[in-house]
Amino acid sequence: MQPSGAGVIVLQGEAAELRTIQARDTAALTALLAEPDIQRQALLRRGGTLSPAAVRELAQRMLQPEAEGGLHLGIYAPGGTELIGVASLQRWSRAERLARLGYLVHPAKRGRGIATEAVRLLLRYAFAELGLAAVEGRCRGDNPASERVMRNNGMTLKHIIAEAGPSGDVIKVFASVTQLK
Repeated sequence: MQPSGAGVIVLQGEAAELRTIQARDTAALTALLAEPDIQRQALLRRGGTLSPAAVRELAQRMLQPEAEGGLHLGIYAPGGTELIGVASLQRWSRAERLARLGYLVHPAKRGRGIATEAVRLLLRYAFAELGLAAVEGRCRGDNPASERVMRNNGMTLKHIIAEAGPSGDVIKVFASVTQLK
């Protein structure tokens, strides 16, 4: 864990490195957020798709690392320059010391432990450096890979929300941990 100067955050692991997303990553971030599978899995209650303009707007918001109640960090291969995902604390309430976990990895980079390590790095930072008391994670019921990421980081299923809408899917809500493996 290496918070750097001038508002830059760098959290290093073996399979992943989290860093403050830079303006040079705008095109890669926009392309990542436009991926159909990313939109379906990450946009739990927004109908699963965003217009190109909404994707660009979301990318611009994510470039502000601590804007609008969130902390968004890029996921990179250690020492790499290619943005391959995002790990974030969303709906972050500093007063209540609570946040919601968010993460996404490019479909071509999945299955390598990158998301698991990125979440582990972010949770450690959230509890040790930011002083959060709880972090909640959510995933669609048909996303066992995301569920494994949270379980592998010590999170436990708290409850299930029946999703209203055409998909008929559910949202699984996982409880945060303060002691990480």
